[in-house]
Amino acid sequence: MTRDGVAVVTGASGFVGSYLVEALLRLGVAARAVLRATSDARWLPVNVDRVTAALDDDASLHAAVRDASIVFHLAAVTSSAREADYTRANVDGTRRLLDAVRREAPGARVVICSSLAAVGPSPDGHALIEDDEPRPVSPYGRSKLAAERVADDYVRAHGLDVVIVRPTAVYGPRDRDVLEAFRLARRGLALRVAPANQRLSMIHARDLATALILAARTGVRESERARRYNASDGVTYSWDAVIEAIGDAVGRRPRTIGIPRPVAVVAASVQMAMSRVRRNKPLLTRGRVAELAAANWSCDISRAKRELGFAPAVSLVDGMRETAGWYRAQGWL
Repeated sequence: MTRDGVAVVTGASGFVGSYLVEALLRLGVAARAVLRATSDARWLPVNVDRVTAALDDDASLHAAVRDASIVFHLAAVTSSAREADYTRANVDGTRRLLDAVRREAPGARVVICSSLAAVGPSPDGHALIEDDEPRPVSPYGRSKLAAERVADDYVRAHGLDVVIVRPTAVYGPRDRDVLEAFRLARRGLALRVAPANQRLSMIHARDLATALILAARTGVRESERARRYNASDGVTYSWDAVIEAIGDAVGRRPRTIGIPRPVAVVAASVQMAMSRVRRNKPLLTRGRVAELAAANWSCDISRAKRELGFAPAVSLVDGMRETAGWYRAQGWL
């Protein structure tokens, strides 16, 4: 990636996408933000080039990636009451995007933001590495793994240059998925579905944006498959440590209440049914419960450090304090 090229970002108006666009502009890179017609672009810098395109509209995708030197693919469905939505957006959408790149910008590097959910939790407690056998436990994770395999097909069959970044749980200002944990902590509560000894990795959105840019610049190219890189802040936390950091950020010491998995599944089923009626994104799904209940989501970022020069900069405590402060400033907390 050079300053002279155009960096296309799908999902640019999303939580992570907006951080990535900001980081690209700070580096002097011309960024082209790909938005849906209904996207809420409030977090995007006003000086970024914007185009309207959809993952199910080939003509608009082709126009969006034309002449790009780098394509960051972040657009995805992360939560839905319908499993078909994950396949349509995450799998079929990735295929359509890669086909557009193949035809309109075949020399571009494609950086796909996947997820540790594509691998699934560690089966034996070790920190996950990129070459572990994938065992996703949710429809979201299965769709991200399928998207990775679509990318592999395009690398082998068409010689595309594709690198995949697998972030663990992402947090930071603008995020709504972790917001409820902050609101509960402010009331002095924390709800846990996982075992008491759960191990986690975390990453601030600003560090993830850095990892994505490094993958575009220095990620290793392979001829038979897309190169994978895990992304976290490099620390493995206990569940209690994460809740303690959130509690510190809101000035409370939350009391933990264990939620039996069957109860959480019922709650998720109700939310999913309501979201089908209201046509909105459910906060909790049965797949999300399966992820929350897993004992170990830690990952090893040695490859990213070694090959990308990735050096996470935001500590959990500082990141949670920044996030809580931003929530308060927005009136969300």
